[in-house]
Amino acid sequence: MSERLSRKQLYDLVWSEPLRTSSVRFGISDVALKKTCQRASIPTPERGYWARKEAGKKTLVPALPERLPAMEDEVLIGGGSQYGYRQWTREELFSPPPPLPQFEASIETVRERIAKIIGTLTVPRDVRVWHPAIQNLLKEDEATREEQRAFSSSGDKSLFDSSLERRRLRLLNSLFVAIGKFNGRPLPEKDARKASLSFYNQHLILSLVPSKERPRRYAPAAPRENGENRLILSILESWGSDKEVKAWQDDDHSKLERKMAEIAVEVVLLAEVRYREAVVRQHHRRIERKAELEEEDRRRVIEAERTERERLKQLEKARIDHLLNDAAACQQASAIREYVAKIQRAQSLSSTISAEELQQWIDWALAQANRIDPSIGDVFVMGMRAEQK
Repeated sequence: MSERLSRKQLYDLVWSEPLRTSSVRFGISDVALKKTCQRASIPTPERGYWARKEAGKKTLVPALPERLPAMEDEVLIGGGSQYGYRQWTREELFSPPPPLPQFEASIETVRERIAKIIGTLTVPRDVRVWHPAIQNLLKEDEATREEQRAFSSSGDKSLFDSSLERRRLRLLNSLFVAIGKFNGRPLPEKDARKASLSFYNQHLILSLVPSKERPRRYAPAAPRENGENRLILSILESWGSDKEVKAWQDDDHSKLERKMAEIAVEVVLLAEVRYREAVVRQHHRRIERKAELEEEDRRRVIEAERTERERLKQLEKARIDHLLNDAAACQQASAIREYVAKIQRAQSLSSTISAEELQQWIDWALAQANRIDPSIGDVFVMGMRAEQK
């Protein structure tokens, strides 16, 4: 069955017993468990480790690497999506809630670690190897040009012919390579003016456009510089929004090329910040969900109590109605018997029918009285017993 463990818990588990043993717990293969560990940057014992350990030979247990920015600390094992919407079982929700999430490293410490890994970031004039995401754009553009040539000899225009567009590709290429060190996966639009950057379950929207294309609420576009528009690189709030979370642009002192290391650091750091915010939101959502279930339970109890009160009310009414019906039937039975007695007295004085026919009628009439009389036997309690079941 699927289960969620922290990276540290899973690390301790896979180094306490063979993967083949641990995997049975989750209903998956040891290969699948190993891949799960790899995605979470958790080292696993190499082939022969357990045999050497059992033989008393020296073995090496590597330390658990630090969590990469935006990487989930909670690992889903044995089914479902690691990055899907988190749902808790009722048992989880009503167990003692975990404390408010705490992060070992401060944001500034994480910033320093990111900057150290990125180091110096250059944007070469001549790119020898393009990032796969940029290479795909160039291939798609070339395929479009080939189609254009088939219909028109003049149809040979590329999206990236101008020096501005080639510069845009070079800037993005350097940025994509840098964030790739943190599992950043870029998905640029066809014209490379906008791109989605995914860090595990966190997604950022990047915009790289000339300043004249900036939203109107900002200052007018800067003048052309050396024949090229000044570029603005922005992180947008969301895909359909023009609101900038962070932005950098060419200015009189330096171009974006000199700011790419800073930009890469801030992009990766923002993914970590959003991850932490998501973790805290998830914590609060768990508490809210428990409160919602408690409220649903409370309302369910109230409704059940109301339904039971209504049932008892209806039951009591039915019992009283039954009692009144029995009382009426008893009166009817008494009336029949009195009537039979009156007929007997009258017939004894002056009989108009034979004694045999009279007796038949008397027997029949008394039988009817006995049939409807609830006081005979336990008929008078039968209705109440039936209502109580």
